[in-house]
Parts: sequence; C-alpha cells; structure tokens
Amino acid sequence: MIGLFDPRCAGFTLEGTGDDGVVLIHGFTGAPTHFRLMAEALNRSGFTVVAPLLAGHGTSVEDMATTGAADWLDSAREAITSVRDRRSIHLVGLSMGGLLGLLLAGPSGAATVTTINSPIRFRDRSIHLTPLAHRFSPRVERPMDTPPPFDSEADGLWLTYEGFPTRAAADLLRLSRTALRAARRLRRPTLVVQSRADEAVNPVSGEILARALGPQSRLLWLERSRHNALLDVERDIIHAAVLDLIGAT
Repeated sequence: MIGLFDPRCAGFTLEGTGDDGVVLIHGFTGAPTHFRLMAEALNRSGFTVVAPLLAGHGTSVEDMATTGAADWLDSAREAITSVRDRRSIHLVGLSMGGLLGLLLAGPSGAATVTTINSPIRFRDRSIHLTPLAHRFSPRVERPMDTPPPFDSEADGLWLTYEGFPTRAAADLLRLSRTALRAARRLRRPTLVVQSRADEAVNPVSGEILARALGPQSRLLWLERSRHNALLDVERDIIHAAVLDLIGAT
C-alpha cells in the first residue's frame, strides 16, 4: 500500500475504561477521521473504540482500484478481532461501513449494529451500469465534500477521494444486495440512521433496512444532515442514539 494522502486518514484506537468495544467502519472512499468526533464521545463514556482504515482507502484512487469488497470486509474483520476479548462488541458503520457491519455482525457475534445512511437504494441510478461500465470508463470523478459553514469542530475531518474506480462502485452495489439479505436474517438490537436530505443514498433505504432487521430495529430520521451525517449539524443526535443503544445491552 502506498502512503496516506493525509496523516489524519490513519486508523486509530482509543482505549476505554469499560468492558465493551465499538468498531467504527467508515464508508466508500472515506476514512476513519470521519468517526473522530463520535469516537471521542463514545470513549468519554468508557468504551474502547477501534476505527480501521479499509483497504484501498486513504491513499489514492489508483490504490483503491486494486482492492474490492473482500478486502474491505477483511479490514473490518481484523478490527473486530482486535476487540474480541471485550465483553460485548458493537458495530457502527457509515454508508458502506454499515453494509460491512451487517455482513459481519452474525459471524462476529456483535451485540448491536448501527448503520448510518447505508445504501440499499441509490440516488444515482447509473451505479447499476457499473458492472459493465468499468470496462469503458474505469474512473468516476466527483467534487470533494465540504463541511457545513461555521463548523470549526468538523473542519479538517472531511477527507475523501475526489473520485472512485468504477469497478469499486460495482462492488458497492453488490454489497448493498448481500447486506440486505444478511439483515433479513439478523435478529439483535439495531439502529438505522437515515438522512432525509442524503444526496447519495435514496432515503427509502432506511425504511427498507429497518423493516428487514425486524422488531428490534429502530429507525432514526435526520432532517437536516447530508450523507456524511457524522460531520454534519445533527451529529450529537447520532452520538446520543448510539450511546442509548449500546448502553442498554
């Protein structure tokens, strides 16, 4: 793997004073830094927090092109293994990270799972062309996310790629389908967070996931946040909801 494009992209661990561990899994083209504010909030409540850098992320789009869903799952699985000695393990994932959490929750025995704007339906329906389109158009360009105005706390944490490999998007599409199937079999306390103003994920995704996860699932709507709600104006609401979920187990 080549070097990080920014040192803040590195994975991190915050040791807690309690018995539980929380694994925070970032999203497609993202980085662990997106979870920095949540990680600190959880750690202040005593939880040990692990935020891994997924394979092919935090370096370059070219590096990401050499990885796929199996590699991203391996990265998250390794992080879960690092807290295997904890009394309980909790998984929290943003976007694609939530899909990975749903797939790994059963095998890992995770006590709870939280998904944040995880895609089951996509705003841009051209993603359905990516299984073929990658042969003709190997890369998709996009502008880098920008933080909300007047938010100094989140400044510097909005690190992501300004594009992505088309083949990787095809893997993301496949993950969305396999994660939904896994959700239908998963029966444990879950929190589904969905932004109504999500610019990347069709908000109906939250409803679909909550139904699939069954009666132990809670759906939390965010009214003002964009896709990366971890760094947006309602992040404190997410922190409180996650703490309620994992503190009740």
